Amino acid sequence: MYTAWGANPFQTTLNAEQHRTVILKRANIVREAMATVRGGSTAQRVDAIYDAVKNKGGLFLANINLYPTKLAEAAHVMLPAAHPGEINLTSMNGERRMRLSQKFMDPPGSAKADCLIAAAIANTLRQMYSAEGKQDMAARFAGFDWKTEEDAFNDGFRMAGQPGVGPIDSQGGNTGNLVTYERLIAMGNNGVQLPVKEYRDGKLIGTEMLYTDYTFDTPDGKAEFKPATWPGLPKPVAEQKEKYKFWINNGRINEVWQTLYHDQYNEFVKARVPMAYLEINPDDAKSLAIASGDVVEVFNDYGSSYALAYLEPDIKRNQTFMQFGHFNGVMGDLTTAWTDRNVVPYYKGTWANIRRIGKVEAFKETISFKSRRFMT
Repeated sequence: MYTAWGANPFQTTLNAEQHRTVILKRANIVREAMATVRGGSTAQRVDAIYDAVKNKGGLFLANINLYPTKLAEAAHVMLPAAHPGEINLTSMNGERRMRLSQKFMDPPGSAKADCLIAAAIANTLRQMYSAEGKQDMAARFAGFDWKTEEDAFNDGFRMAGQPGVGPIDSQGGNTGNLVTYERLIAMGNNGVQLPVKEYRDGKLIGTEMLYTDYTFDTPDGKAEFKPATWPGLPKPVAEQKEKYKFWINNGRINEVWQTLYHDQYNEFVKARVPMAYLEINPDDAKSLAIASGDVVEVFNDYGSSYALAYLEPDIKRNQTFMQFGHFNGVMGDLTTAWTDRNVVPYYKGTWANIRRIGKVEAFKETISFKSRRFMT
């Protein structure tokens, strides 16, 4: 089984073209098996799916997200998630600052918080195992009797051993019971930096800086800064450099959010950024007869993708910058499958060639090709 929760690997993973090809092929094996039992009982459908996965190389795919994404092409079941504002959400950023974003509107249809989707899955599995008399398996899915996001917070955050939190007592006076929804609401957008030390004068008192007592796990307790030499390009990437001319760097752009999961439904943004940008040096573009607004193909041994040429003098010769994550022009189609020993992917660059495909006249009416660099 393949489960993608709040993720869109068809647009963002390494070697994405090969990934989609393989997943779609295996997902179709299951889909064809399901088609043979149209009108059948649930048990018959389950048997058909199980046989397709177990004996025929099929893959059953579940997708949990806010909207259907490219991955929906392969999904057999989709569970609708809710967005912050449609649910209560506690989150923490890189400086350990926890905030509570409060719900201010209902989610659409049957969409719900991720934690409640997880609880529904766990409770269903527990009931099914119990009905079969498999109490050892049922026990693995116990403890998910959550009715609200606050239930999940109280269960998960408190039981995770966070300093300054503990089980709630009936009087609310337990010194371990420091972080609650009510107190996070009172802290507003500033939230509190974990770990929480105390609750005083109506405020949660957090920890602004860690390791002020020099308690690092080193001989003298002090932090150590160690050199990290660059090992060079990974071998698969370096091999592409030998064959192809352009370095294809990539990243996000400010005009759109993430993979356009919201913005693909915003007609203004979609018209402004209809395809992934490929910023290219004007002299390189001239040698390829490319002008801003042209559709180009970017290709190498791992795949190919289309992009919208965007001439930019600040880009160096033989280098480009391509927008990451767009549904119309997937930069991940060009990246290798290489990861390091910690399974950290090398997805930010690769080498490829570029050729002009043509132009779309309508783009001239909706897209500005002024420099995206803001000058002071």
